[in-house]
Amino acid sequence: MPLGFKKGFNVTEGIRSVEVDEAEDGTIKSVRLVFGPHYFANLEASEDGPVRFMLGATHHGFVADASAVGGELERFVYEIRDAHPESAVD
Repeated sequence: MPLGFKKGFNVTEGIRSVEVDEAEDGTIKSVRLVFGPHYFANLEASEDGPVRFMLGATHHGFVADASAVGGELERFVYEIRDAHPESAVD
């Protein structure tokens, strides 16, 4: 039985997997989370600097540059907060 799962646990619930890909020097290249029935979140760092954030369901989602304060990902966060204030967290 996978680590963290209890007998009778529905694998479509909770955090299903965490994958970390490291370079030979130990730096983290990417992190992938799979959770719930079909959701994922990925962070990928490229060798030339930019960090990409991906969020989706099955194979649909979006990608945003997460390299800078006030950048694309932050703009997306505020757009979602504005559209769904009942779900905003501080």
